[in-house]
Amino acid sequence: MSQLPGRVLRGLLFSAIMLALFSFPALAKTPRIHAIVGARIVVAPGQVIEGGTIVMRDGVITAVGAGVPVPADARVWEGDSLTVYPGLIDAFVLPAEAPAAAGPQGPPGRGRGQQAAAQPSRGAAHELSMVRAETRVSEMAPLSKDQTEGLRAAGFAAAQVAPRTGIVRGQSAVVGLGEGTPRDLLVKEDAAQVIALEAAREGYPGSLMGAIAVIRQAFLDAKWYRDALAVYARAPHGVERPETNLAWEALQTVIGGKQPALFVADEMLEVLRAATIAREAGVTAQVVGSGDEYKRVREIAATQVPLIEPVNFPEAPDVSDPDAAVEVSTEELRHWNQAPGNPAVLAQNKVTFALTANGLKDVKGFRAAVGKAIERGLTPDQALAAVTTTPARLLGLEGRLGTLAAGKIANLTVTRGDLFSEKGKVAEVWVDGDRYDVADAAGAAAKGSWWIDWGHGRHALVVETDKDTTVRIVVGADTLKATGVRYEGARVRFTVRRGTEPAEDFDLRAAHDVLRGTLSVLGVGAHKVVGVKQPEPEGGAGRGMGGRRPGGALSGALGGPRGEMAGGEGAQGAAPKKDEPVVTPVVMGNTEAWRMSPPAQPTAVLVKNATLWTAGPRGTLEHADLLVRAGKIAAVGKGLAAPAGAVVIDATGRDVAPGIVDEHSHSAILGNVNECTNSVTCEVRIQDVVNSESINIYRQLAGGTTIMHLLHGSCNAIGGQLAVIKNKWGEPPDRLLMPNVQPTVKFALGENPKQSNFGSQRPEPPRYPQSRAGIEQVIRDAFTRARDYKAQWAEWNARHVGLPPRRNLQFDALAEIIDGKRLIHCHSYRQDEILMLMRLCEDFGFRVNTFTHILEGYKVADEMAAHGASAIGFSDWWGYKFEVIDAIPYNAYIMWDRGVNVGFNSDDNELARRLNTEAAKAIKYGGVPPEEAIKFVTLNPAKSLKIDDRVGSLEVGKDADFSIWNGSPLSPYAACQQTWIDGRKYFDRAADLAGRGALARERDSLIVRARAQKKDSGPAAAGAGRRMWPPRYLEATDMSGTDCGLDGHDAMPFLSETERRALLNGEVQR
Repeated sequence: MSQLPGRVLRGLLFSAIMLALFSFPALAKTPRIHAIVGARIVVAPGQVIEGGTIVMRDGVITAVGAGVPVPADARVWEGDSLTVYPGLIDAFVLPAEAPAAAGPQGPPGRGRGQQAAAQPSRGAAHELSMVRAETRVSEMAPLSKDQTEGLRAAGFAAAQVAPRTGIVRGQSAVVGLGEGTPRDLLVKEDAAQVIALEAAREGYPGSLMGAIAVIRQAFLDAKWYRDALAVYARAPHGVERPETNLAWEALQTVIGGKQPALFVADEMLEVLRAATIAREAGVTAQVVGSGDEYKRVREIAATQVPLIEPVNFPEAPDVSDPDAAVEVSTEELRHWNQAPGNPAVLAQNKVTFALTANGLKDVKGFRAAVGKAIERGLTPDQALAAVTTTPARLLGLEGRLGTLAAGKIANLTVTRGDLFSEKGKVAEVWVDGDRYDVADAAGAAAKGSWWIDWGHGRHALVVETDKDTTVRIVVGADTLKATGVRYEGARVRFTVRRGTEPAEDFDLRAAHDVLRGTLSVLGVGAHKVVGVKQPEPEGGAGRGMGGRRPGGALSGALGGPRGEMAGGEGAQGAAPKKDEPVVTPVVMGNTEAWRMSPPAQPTAVLVKNATLWTAGPRGTLEHADLLVRAGKIAAVGKGLAAPAGAVVIDATGRDVAPGIVDEHSHSAILGNVNECTNSVTCEVRIQDVVNSESINIYRQLAGGTTIMHLLHGSCNAIGGQLAVIKNKWGEPPDRLLMPNVQPTVKFALGENPKQSNFGSQRPEPPRYPQSRAGIEQVIRDAFTRARDYKAQWAEWNARHVGLPPRRNLQFDALAEIIDGKRLIHCHSYRQDEILMLMRLCEDFGFRVNTFTHILEGYKVADEMAAHGASAIGFSDWWGYKFEVIDAIPYNAYIMWDRGVNVGFNSDDNELARRLNTEAAKAIKYGGVPPEEAIKFVTLNPAKSLKIDDRVGSLEVGKDADFSIWNGSPLSPYAACQQTWIDGRKYFDRAADLAGRGALARERDSLIVRARAQKKDSGPAAAGAGRRMWPPRYLEATDMSGTDCGLDGHDAMPFLSETERRALLNGEVQR
């Protein structure tokens, strides 16, 4: 056997050695063993070990306690000036925003045709690009280097990173905030499914209610997908294979209870909406809050939904002069004043919450903002829990993060001083057992002015860390500047040269206002150095120091304990104390009105000696009494006796009328009254976006209006589902909704659904249909498809063969219409279209319930009476666009005379405050008797809503909804004095007037404080400033969503920003 040449053998041997050297370390990393000794260790909120030791090995805590032995192979870190906390956790972080994509970016709600037509193919993903549940942050590089370092500088060691865009956005991940690959840093993948109540910038959905419909449909689809796959798995032969949808697959963990749905809320009502959506879908919810939850804390606490709360407290509003101040609402001033107390209010009401730096302009301001919350009542332990134990529990990581205990991940936040104190500094952060100096805090303990014994006496040492790494030593009249300055935690090292003498190297460590270390001189040896810190007097200037403090450090001549050396102007005096907050009550509901909370309900109320407009069979009664018990009308007559404990109202000289019912209102809707993107949108629901905080509710109470029928806009042939609310000012949205009301839906005919007057807002390409004939075909086609949908369900329910049909919210609503369970209220003008819709509905076996506006109803009054449709319209509006050219003010009288149920509506926030005088116009135009005219705004609209058995007249057994007037309610000179709903007084003119002085005084005090603190408002929110509602709401409710189709921005230059926003939020289509 021949031998290999020596050169070949040497080559093989070298290869084997290299293989060993480079292969095995990849399998066995060098151990990382550290011990912090002598530190103050906060194991968990409320649990502290003084002078303790914490040992870490390979990224895991192995021991914590006092007297814990330190392993011989550990690197030891002195902690005698340090406090060690569990690594902070930010429970909601968004990746840096990507540059905006090229192409048109219209405001929300400006669809470019139907979504399906605009979307490119998305493979097996959801057909809507805003539904991307399959997105996984764990498969991305989520945070930039700057973000990671910024979060560490604030003390965070871990964060939940959430997808930034979409409605159903995808799955978050928990990552360590160290340095390494995404694989190294990933702590937990798919922590939560993130969901935002957010409209699309292009296409469907273009409204808040549309976004909610998308979420509801997505959960229904996921459940169908689960059931369909189960059916197919049991018997695949002969059964159609279910489609594959990646978004529905990703939602299985949510509907299965294995993953929470993390909703992102922009204001406190969205917390309640998220809880409602989650309850309906049967999923576990968490909510990223908005910082104003204190306004509805009782209702939010009742949901038991955990919150992740920002601390982006608003800056002081600009009230620098009277003109600026008038632009700022009392609501805004109150929120600025009360927002820092939001975390404390949540804690007091036992709401589970974590805190996040999300929303701050600079994450470094997080601890200062939390400190502000502590000043307002949050305890330090509660604050610490909100960034440690609570987020760990919400993320399902309480066994690995949140406290300092053996076996947990070695994430530590190390500070000098208390974590949330003004003087506290984050010195270092440990992530997975790796130590990271915080640049701003490095050397912080050594910063300042010291006396040190060095050489032949005591000298002044000045350490600066804010702007430059500068160290100076004052020796007599000379100032020596050090070189080679390096910081490492509390350690500072530098070199000083004096003339031709050898360099002197200092290695010093600061602890408890004492500086200790060594001075080494080449060829001489090392000597001990001891220094004592010089205290700073009140006001911030250094003791005895002349001059200024550049970057917060001390310079100039130093005064010693035996006196002061000359020089400088001396200290500038004590800084002014911060203003105390103006203490105002936590307001339930909108803050512009006098009442702070919903009213109590008396057991009985007796209104005596009034003129009663019953709007019932008894007509108008003089000198009569009205008795109310437990919210219901108990008796109507004369000489009624007051029960024991009853509230008695002397109504002599007063008129009492039934509460006004407004059949057509848009006054309390958030996030656009229109889902304008498609021609059929009956899957959306107004009840999902009721705005209980709308001041219009209170203003309309002041006009005697007790019930509003909140309508979707008229942008669609078939619009959204509607809501009937009682104007119970101060109550949350769900308690405004009138229970047990037959559901309704909006239809529209004519110029609005065919987008005749949209002008520059018309989508390109134009949305179908663009003609009146097209509107008929859209409606007929929708009902044809809904009839087929009903047939599919009927067949499957009878046989249970094959896959079940998929629930479709739009078809569900249409099927309810066909079955007569949901009533149509149709925007209409022209007689030809009125006849068309009646005939179309009769073809499908149901009737139109109500035509609204109905300005040409007089032409087809007999046909409407025969069909059974109500007519609730305008009293005397005409000529405001071409399709109303034939309108006449006698329209209502003619229809009433022909037997049609007729009433008047507002369709306008302002008109809704004086519907009583609209009723009087029925007397002017046609001579309708007053007893019948009052019914045009009370009983008749109630009939159109099928609630006339409960409201609309003063009859025994009906709800005690009534108003008290100082004259005939049909007189333009009469003013409403009180408005009662369900036997509770929701408006009182006398109390309102009496309360205005207190409101004005509070406003004045807030303005004074805002002016004083404008320059020192603390950490600012991104885009902080005046904010009545989130920007997307303001954009989504502009005039493009109105019936007039006009862009209202340029038409209202005379309005303040606040007034313009309020007007745009309430503007509706005509």
